[in-house]
Amino acid sequence: MLIIQEKLGMQLANRLFLFSHFIANAVENEYVLINPTFDEYCQYFYAARNNDFGNYPVYTKFGINAPFVLFNILSRLTAKICRASRWHEVIQCPANKQFALDDAEFLLKAKHKIVLASGWLFRDDENFRKHSDIIRRFFTPDKKVTDKVDRLIIDCKNKSDVIVGVHLRRGDYKFFEEGKYYFPDDVYSDKIGQIQKYFDSIGKRVLFLMCSDKSIRENNFKEYNVKLGTGGLIEDLYSLAECDYLIGPPSTYSMWASFYGKVPLLHIIDKSQSVNIEDFLTVN
Repeated sequence: MLIIQEKLGMQLANRLFLFSHFIANAVENEYVLINPTFDEYCQYFYAARNNDFGNYPVYTKFGINAPFVLFNILSRLTAKICRASRWHEVIQCPANKQFALDDAEFLLKAKHKIVLASGWLFRDDENFRKHSDIIRRFFTPDKKVTDKVDRLIIDCKNKSDVIVGVHLRRGDYKFFEEGKYYFPDDVYSDKIGQIQKYFDSIGKRVLFLMCSDKSIRENNFKEYNVKLGTGGLIEDLYSLAECDYLIGPPSTYSMWASFYGKVPLLHIIDKSQSVNIEDFLTVN
């Protein structure tokens, strides 16, 4: 049995990727996986909310339905008193370094002990790809969300041939890595201008669906065909997943949209970066 132990302050998309890699690994190797750290996001997804992942050994709640705060206290005490025994082990993923979930020793422990996993770079890329459709099914949002997304995308399609999702990540990016990826509106305008020029050259009408964690000054993009997202965390994420292309600063938010919708994505690494359609790649 493996239990994901800590939230580590991560937001939705980071948690989705972490959970998904563990799901893929557990499904492939048939051990029990419990993720109580996903509690505040369970509300958006049927499987997570209802602790029902079909025939797969995956759960978001313990049988006694204990709140995460209680589990967190007990697991921290366990880790402090004894990090390993015949029956359990605490496994810490090193900071900024991937931990390979397909490691034979790790899998042996997951099948025969209670393993408490702490860290966010636990990865199993091969099985993530293999079981990607299962992951998408588990994390398809509720109908009330998909209905809103469908209405927005239909409206966008009525006004364009191509929809380019633009993720304007603000919020915590003002301080993350000293604001390296906190781009002002003129940088986004420059990038979508390059995209506009490309689609103009091939006779395609392009619409830019703009989503952000802060309010967007639509007037700064008045020269383009622009539509704003709903502003909702889930609605914007899955609206971006319905676009034809995605662009934005490095973020697991746009990466999840790319993965879920199989949409080519280009991350803006530098404000002087040129935008080329052939550089857009799908996350898988």
